[in-house]
Amino acid sequence: MNTSHVRGIFLAGLLLSSSIASQSTLAQGLFGRGGEEPPVPHITLARAEIALEIPTPLQGNDFDALLAQATAGSGASAAKEAATRRHTDHLRQTLETQLRAFFADEEVPLIADNTALTLHNFIDVVVVKQLSGLKSTSEYELERGNLSINGEFRFRVHAPSGQVLHEKRLDLADLYLKEKYEIKSPADGSSSEDNTDEKLDKLLAQLVDRLLAKIDNDLEADSLRELNSSDN
Repeated sequence: MNTSHVRGIFLAGLLLSSSIASQSTLAQGLFGRGGEEPPVPHITLARAEIALEIPTPLQGNDFDALLAQATAGSGASAAKEAATRRHTDHLRQTLETQLRAFFADEEVPLIADNTALTLHNFIDVVVVKQLSGLKSTSEYELERGNLSINGEFRFRVHAPSGQVLHEKRLDLADLYLKEKYEIKSPADGSSSEDNTDEKLDKLLAQLVDRLLAKIDNDLEADSLRELNSSDN
């Protein structure tokens, strides 16, 4: 075998080895060592900050009595505060439960440590009660209407350093959420049949469902992996 032929085989082998090494380096750069993706970062759920404004609950069908409750009664104020606390707790619990289920499906570990991303949620909700009809008989008065939602939702994903890696804002009016309520008040002044609380709970649960549908792409595992990589 002549020298030029041997040299040609050697150079071809050298080029092939260089090409394989370059492809291996590129693959490691794209997918991590050994062709694996970078691990999904841990995430911590901060306690959601919620401001909720709901209509003052009023009972009875006598106009003077309703006016007195709305203008002066400490009882009406206390009832509204209690209802606001209950619905706020319900909204916060529903949001956290849904987020935990979502991250479990995405196989994102919910761990609080100094390497975890942190998700902060802010909800400012105003529930609007609008009368659509009033029917009076000798036995009862029937009020029908709609509950709708206005306000704002924001979330931020923070790096362990505290830097904001991603944030988003949604106008709640754009979700077009609405529920019908009904209050039946007997003419004898006995207790009313009022499904407003039930419908409000349903409305807030729908709100959480719609919010997660709007932000799930921002919080899926691949998105969090990309955010975490941008901080490193």
